[in-house]
Amino acid sequence: MQLFIITIVCATMLTIYCNSSEDIVQCNDLVINHEKLQQMNTKEQEEFTKSVMAEYDKNLTDIAYITSVAEFQTHLHLNDSSKKRAMEKYYETYRVCLKNIAIIGRQLQSLINSNQTSIRWLLQRTQAIGEAGENNTVNKFEIQKLKTSIKEMYHRKFIWNSTQLGIDEVQEILGTLESPDDLLSLWNATYEVAMPMRENYSKLIAAQNQQAKQNRLNEKSESTSNMEERRVVEQLWQELKPLHRLLHAYIRQKLYKLHPKHIQLDQPIPVHLTKDIFGSMMTYLMKDILPFPHLKGIDLGPVMKQKNFTEEKIFQYADQFFVSLNLTKVSNHFWNFSVFKKIPGRPMSCHPTAFDMYKYDDVRIRMCTSLTSRDFYVVHHEMGHIQHYLQYKSLPFWFRRSPHGAFGEAIGDAIALAAMSPTHLKRIGLLENYALSKEDNINFLASQGLSRLFLPPYAYALDIWRWSVYNGSIQPSEYNRRYWNLVCQYQGMKPAKPRDEQYFDAGTKIHVAFDLSYIKYFLAHVFQFQIFDVLCQEAGYQGPLHLCDLHGSAAAGNKLKILLGLGSSKPWEDILEEFAGVRTFSAKSCLRYFKPLQDYLESLVEQGQLNVGWTCNNDKNDARRKTLSRRKFYLLIFMNFMLSISLF
Repeated sequence: MQLFIITIVCATMLTIYCNSSEDIVQCNDLVINHEKLQQMNTKEQEEFTKSVMAEYDKNLTDIAYITSVAEFQTHLHLNDSSKKRAMEKYYETYRVCLKNIAIIGRQLQSLINSNQTSIRWLLQRTQAIGEAGENNTVNKFEIQKLKTSIKEMYHRKFIWNSTQLGIDEVQEILGTLESPDDLLSLWNATYEVAMPMRENYSKLIAAQNQQAKQNRLNEKSESTSNMEERRVVEQLWQELKPLHRLLHAYIRQKLYKLHPKHIQLDQPIPVHLTKDIFGSMMTYLMKDILPFPHLKGIDLGPVMKQKNFTEEKIFQYADQFFVSLNLTKVSNHFWNFSVFKKIPGRPMSCHPTAFDMYKYDDVRIRMCTSLTSRDFYVVHHEMGHIQHYLQYKSLPFWFRRSPHGAFGEAIGDAIALAAMSPTHLKRIGLLENYALSKEDNINFLASQGLSRLFLPPYAYALDIWRWSVYNGSIQPSEYNRRYWNLVCQYQGMKPAKPRDEQYFDAGTKIHVAFDLSYIKYFLAHVFQFQIFDVLCQEAGYQGPLHLCDLHGSAAAGNKLKILLGLGSSKPWEDILEEFAGVRTFSAKSCLRYFKPLQDYLESLVEQGQLNVGWTCNNDKNDARRKTLSRRKFYLLIFMNFMLSISLF
């Protein structure tokens, strides 16, 4: 290992020591001469700050690259303990360096009396990506140990129908099943995987809340930004709710005809019958729910197989779409290092993931792709992430990320919206003999609703559960009951049978098991339509929003570069205003996109063909509890009255 010293000349006030070798770069603490810094004028302070951060930028980029490569390999070799140990070693170095930089950023911000926007935002970003508040080493290692244990439980295989499966391999099989008994059997087996997580998860919450108190927050989810985000989400949900309830009623009616013994027309939908693990993306129901089944729907699977598609070819189509917008073509490196399908005989992670390796032009995707409409959509979504990485690759490390969690997801979804447009699919030869009649449009929008209108209420329910767990209003003894209460309330779904507290069903979702916020997916599912609307206007399109085809529009591509190329170099509100002329998320474009479908469903309600709404069992239980409470109250009054008489 080679030791080298980088010295920044500033009255010998600062020296950066780094340990370097072929596989690791480690940043150590810096010592700042506060007195010298305060003697500088504002311009000198700014230049000094930039020089410090430029050195850290290089070091962090090296560490991030090494860590990302190790993580990528670990996901491809889940049973290889040596790769896992290497990844953990690099991640620890990475976290330490982020923490050190965050501390330096905080010190510089407190010492430099400057309102210069770029410097102030630069220092805020260095703190935002670090862990400056975490000083309790014991607590930090306890948190990491619990997280690792829960992730290992999530990745454990189970046996169903003589087949060994992981949670992220279930969805494709679930989509092929027709029998309610088979659907329920696989759904039950999948949800049993999370049962052992429960105890460690409750310990993790306690440890992270202890950490939050060191940061002067009552609990992990409490911050001004989080509270404002929840307010925005609630407002958007109230706008989307009428459309969701209409589509819910329509799908329930269709499923009732298929499974009359399992569906009640005033009750939530049993989630296993949606052919989706969480009932949030029900594309496998498309052939069963089309309003006009005599018309040919959009099912790309048979067409792709007929045209001898490979998994890689779907990615090539997505790449060509971006090139048509005058954006960046992925390099040979992407094709050589990405994994597009499951490697036979090897336990690997299959959850679709795009990787920014932070060095050279190295971007990658890992996905167990199938030749289906669902994965055609997912591939374009993931390639949206890749294009994001390529557009902001020249920015400093702290700015090479999405300015808001919803941005990256929404950009991919907006591209997927454009890719799934019937006019675009006809253009590229994947949709033949499609008339684009009024009935065809209603069919198409119903299928789009399956993949886009049920995730927002699920995401909202899931993160209300997470927020409530963190603030203590949901205790470990009621994890499962309260989870299903929220899923029922917002999404209109339920398990086939009540599930008691031996289960930990929320943990079946990877974002709970990996302790990741999910609300960004709610915002992304709304924001994607906002992005799509702006791009269609830029392309000069006029007509129903769902038929807009962006293919070949350099004007739309140049507009998209604003979102992609700025990374997080500005606050997200500023970037959104530069792109769309507004400073917050809006559901107006989403409602405009689905307006023909909403009009159609409302006409069915007026004709008495749809029963909208549902009753949750917990509503009855709450009513029963209130009745019992009133009875106890009146009984107590009566007993006190009798006691007073006897005493008299």
